[in-house]
Amino acid sequence: MVQSSLEGLVAFLIYFFPYLADWEATRYLLLADADLLVAVRLIVADRGMLPHFSLNSPASAPAFEATLKLAAQICKHPHPNHLVRVWMQLSSRLQQALRLLSDVQCHSPLECLQGMLSEPVVSSLDMPWHLALHRAQFRESIGATMPYQHTRSLRMVLLDTIHGFYLQALAMLPRDELRSPLHRSLLRAGYCYGPLDPVSNIIYNTLWYHANFPAAITPVLDVIFPDSLTRLETRSFYGLVSLVAARGGLSLADSVPMFPIRAEANETEETQQPSFNRHDLCHIFGCNAVIDQGVGKQSPCSSVREAYIAAATAAWHPKPEQQATFLASWKGHRVMHQATSEDVQRWCSLLSPEQPPTPERICKSSYHAKAGRVRCEAQRARILKKVKAALDRNLLQDGKPAYDLHIIAGVNESVCGPEYCSDVPVSKGSASHPRLFFAEFDNEEDNAALLCCPVDEPIPFAEHVRCLYCEAVGARVVHPSLMDFHGGGNEFEAVIREEHK
Repeated sequence: MVQSSLEGLVAFLIYFFPYLADWEATRYLLLADADLLVAVRLIVADRGMLPHFSLNSPASAPAFEATLKLAAQICKHPHPNHLVRVWMQLSSRLQQALRLLSDVQCHSPLECLQGMLSEPVVSSLDMPWHLALHRAQFRESIGATMPYQHTRSLRMVLLDTIHGFYLQALAMLPRDELRSPLHRSLLRAGYCYGPLDPVSNIIYNTLWYHANFPAAITPVLDVIFPDSLTRLETRSFYGLVSLVAARGGLSLADSVPMFPIRAEANETEETQQPSFNRHDLCHIFGCNAVIDQGVGKQSPCSSVREAYIAAATAAWHPKPEQQATFLASWKGHRVMHQATSEDVQRWCSLLSPEQPPTPERICKSSYHAKAGRVRCEAQRARILKKVKAALDRNLLQDGKPAYDLHIIAGVNESVCGPEYCSDVPVSKGSASHPRLFFAEFDNEEDNAALLCCPVDEPIPFAEHVRCLYCEAVGARVVHPSLMDFHGGGNEFEAVIREEHK
């Protein structure tokens, strides 16, 4: 019984939290004295998710209930569905349940509880979540007694957060410029570190590189392939960590946990509804405090420019010293609205040198590079054809398509067969802010989408919907929380269940 209970608790944490290893789940259960909700809260706190995490969110609520059922099955409970239903009903009405239980003597009939359980109720885990905080009396001393040394899961959470920043930046740049002149500059130098919030840093770094090192040829590219985006996000991450390490006098391993710690420090009061403002994240990812004051009580260990050189070098920036000089002296304002073509031209004129730069010449490609380009073009055309066909099914009253494709920002072709899914920021009208769509297709020639629906932009340091196939290949695609898709739900549960047989 003890072993089965432990396996169920570990399975719950592994299924509910991405990137969590068995030993990490066991560690959190040990710290929480096998209290499941306390363990959940400790993980959320370690990952800097407390300001925006909610068990009642569209992503967490269905996953929590499904995970409870899975844990009950792994524990070999005779009636897992009934157990989960009773647990959720009692947890949603704890005060009423406690009053009834206080009136029930040992071995007396439980008709009163059965009557309460038969009544319909809207599931809410606010009170159990709040009580878990008070049960974790030792939570403040955990960091001192058992510091978190293993940073892989933190690193993956930070990369998810950085991916969300890039989706926002892509949506804020004008479509025509993003597809052609800015596409190359974004992928080569559009990093998210700098003196402002991450989204503004991405935009200004992209525009600065385009203004100072333009390309001689700028083809129209309407798909950002996952390897390119993942490479950009990973390099941004290494740049951020190196910036904190260089300026704050920390090792690289100590710099990674700084970001969730700083995120948690910006949390609103526990009793208030947390609000999200991406511009507040300049205190977390823009590293303003680190740049100005160092880390904690330590004074800065290097100059601002030296710290930016370290960041640019770690991020494999093509012009590290020039970028460091730019960032150390840049006093621009945050980008707070949808950028237009005129905005891009104005910003580029401010960022460009006095003498017009000479466009960079493209070296003659080798045979392998040419062959790879042909394959990418065929892949791009196939994906674009299917995405446009799916979007064209949404029509206005006059019969015209309701949405215009902005850019395709993520693809996973290794899905069940394979099928593939993608993040598609689209705009409704030329002046509207693009909205993120999720699309799922098969390999048939009719271009019919298995699923195409809008999804919310991911919130930094918050829970997200998990996908078996995307996690297997490291793809970061935003999935719908209320729709079934390949790789979610039952398929994910089956894999977890198989691992615990």
